[in-house]
Amino acid sequence: MVVIITEGKSDIEFLNDFISTKFNISKDKYKFKNFEGKDNIFKFDHKFYDEIENELDIIDAIFITTDADDPRELSSIRGYNKTKEKLEELIKNLDFDIFMDYYIFCDEKKEGYLESFLLSVLDNKQKECIKNFKTCFQYELSDKWVYNSFYKHHKYPFDYSHPNFNILREKLQNLFEGKIS
Repeated sequence: MVVIITEGKSDIEFLNDFISTKFNISKDKYKFKNFEGKDNIFKFDHKFYDEIENELDIIDAIFITTDADDPRELSSIRGYNKTKEKLEELIKNLDFDIFMDYYIFCDEKKEGYLESFLLSVLDNKQKECIKNFKTCFQYELSDKWVYNSFYKHHKYPFDYSHPNFNILREKLQNLFEGKIS
């Protein structure tokens, strides 16, 4: 079994859709742990880590997903590089005797959220439309706002064969096939 740690419900919805679309994996081969926020993932004493530790005999691997967020935010876990460092530190400190890996959701500039990652796979025409709308609207509109306003209702109308999905797809495939080191 693979345990997938997420920040929240929208991550679980996306990953369930992605896994069911791209892999022929039975739902009993993985389960999610919703930590209800990025900050909670980095709490070494979180109750979910105790639960995971008690189930290590039936867990093959752990996969952590989190957002890069905005690096301008004043926090030790905001921005791609800070998030990466903290994830690697967390994995080391948890010291579970199983394979652990992670994926950081972000856009091509290594910034943002799950929504930024999903918007990064849109075609150039759609990206230009969003850019023009943001310019015309004259307010700071986050990728979360754009995604929730224009795309969420279409239930992930994204081309999962887009190259931006390659690393996520490879990591999940390796976990599910047991190709872990």
